[in-house]
Amino acid sequence: MSDAPARPRGRPRTFDEETALDELTALFWRKGYSQTSVADLVESSGVHKPSLYRIFGSKEELFATVLRRYMNTRIEMFGQLVDGVGPGIEGIHTFLSLLRDDVVSGTSRHGCLLVASSTELGGTTPGFEDFGPAYRDAVRRFTRRLVERAGGSEELIAQRTELLVTWMLGLDVTTRGAGDEAEIDRIVDAMHATVDTWSTD
Repeated sequence: MSDAPARPRGRPRTFDEETALDELTALFWRKGYSQTSVADLVESSGVHKPSLYRIFGSKEELFATVLRRYMNTRIEMFGQLVDGVGPGIEGIHTFLSLLRDDVVSGTSRHGCLLVASSTELGGTTPGFEDFGPAYRDAVRRFTRRLVERAGGSEELIAQRTELLVTWMLGLDVTTRGAGDEAEIDRIVDAMHATVDTWSTD
């Protein structure tokens, strides 16, 4: 019997799957789902078409994977922001300022991939049905944690949570729609002014 090691079956992968998903996420983020072709996916990932389908499935399955992965990362980021800003009205102000800084920097200038995809696809896609409502529910949960620490009645907490969620989604739409830094600052300043009125309730 030969002592030579058994040769692995199949062709070994020559790429890092997570890196490829990062590239594909950035591609969908820039171009949107409908405007991204399979040829674009192949070029961006560096993976040949047969391998792309074998590893990630169809374009719809790949996009569902991208959205779930993006959503988990974004919710984790928001959760860390909420947990780190401290209690009270000042905590909400700090959160708004940190969110503003994120929006005007780097890839966040494309807006939120989930919000952009919701407007394009009606908030649902094969493999991740109703991703739009799922994302809004997740945003609502961490926003409520932030608002609860500022106090107020159950009714006020619910109302302020919905207001902040709607404001954040609208900020993402503005950012995606080529809103410049001055426009974003006006929107953030308006929200700061609104939050200032909560401290007198």
